[in-house]
Amino acid sequence: MANKLQILLLLPVMAVTALYYRHLIRGAFAAPEIVILLILALISTRQSAMPMYTLERSIPLLVTTTFALVLGSMMSLRGLLMFMATFYAAVIALTVVAIATLPQARGIPPWGDTWNGIFLHKNGLGAACVMTMLTAFYAIGQTRGKLKLVFQVTLAIAFLLLVASESRTSQVVGLVSMSALVASLLIPRFEVTWAICFILLSVLLVGVIAFLLASPLADPLFALIGRKPTLSERIPIWEHTWPYVMDRFWLGWGYNTFWYPESSHVVLMSNKGNLGFTPHYSHNGLIETWLNTGFIGVVFLTIAILRFFFSSFFNMRFLSSRDGIVCALALMITFLFANTTESSMLSRMEANWMFFVAYITKMHLVARAVRDSIKNRPAPAPAGTGAEQSGGSDPLSRPAHSQ
Repeated sequence: MANKLQILLLLPVMAVTALYYRHLIRGAFAAPEIVILLILALISTRQSAMPMYTLERSIPLLVTTTFALVLGSMMSLRGLLMFMATFYAAVIALTVVAIATLPQARGIPPWGDTWNGIFLHKNGLGAACVMTMLTAFYAIGQTRGKLKLVFQVTLAIAFLLLVASESRTSQVVGLVSMSALVASLLIPRFEVTWAICFILLSVLLVGVIAFLLASPLADPLFALIGRKPTLSERIPIWEHTWPYVMDRFWLGWGYNTFWYPESSHVVLMSNKGNLGFTPHYSHNGLIETWLNTGFIGVVFLTIAILRFFFSSFFNMRFLSSRDGIVCALALMITFLFANTTESSMLSRMEANWMFFVAYITKMHLVARAVRDSIKNRPAPAPAGTGAEQSGGSDPLSRPAHSQ
């Protein structure tokens, strides 16, 4: 039923995209790397062993991603983040209803009694809870009265559901990201320093975890949290998948084709790795992008992410209102964190991918507006002539969300 509902939702999404086609064009020029990734996914049918299978999955990706480009162009930064907060608040509300009424929302084998809500597994719920907490935290600072109370309650419920999901990766990511957002409030006017420290600490954390996984300390440390140092068999999947990545290095296997359940290499991987199950994706955003679009796709995805960080720092340099930029940076780093053990990259029916595209597009458009304001700013008049401009007329004094 969920799949049928998702397909039905594509119809209004297509209608909105067609209606606001000018915003689609504007968003496409703002984020050309995303457009190239879409083209690579569509033309990957040529190297796919099952062209129609690949094409059927590429079309929903095209629809949802172009809709995200429209959102990024049409909404202000504040409006986009408030829309995300509202969306995830609705997801949490539906999850609560499902847990209260449906037994399968309170645990699906083999995860025992860990809650999964409206998602297919606990990690999906955990990831949604983290995104809810981040966007609700932003919304609390932007609203007042009853609406503020709604987002406060949403944040609290999301935290409780995150604990109940027992998704360790999401819990670690949520702790790091929420701590960073709280820290940004404690050091106002130092957002650039905060962003640099957040990025460096995130890289350091990933490096420390990678070191621990390769060391003799891995077994006792993971035993303390009731887990294995294989990251729930993710590491064996990565090891067995990587040779196939190298087999089709440049263009990949075709969008969503590699993990076709009846493929011989998938069955062989399951048996060879003694996984006890048949994997249906790589649990890693980089590997998944490589399988879908090859090294060329990885390059353009990397460029899109690096341009986002460049635009974010550029905007923080010139704009006085930085709350939205701080939240978008936290969302980006959280998204990258999550894609080390899961994969939302180029997901055809995934909200996290759509919002990733939307706030990348918006950040580039804000940066473009700032550059235009700098170019159009009149030269300052000589001192004492009485022709100096007041601060209020400077377009850069407008808040970030007005761009």
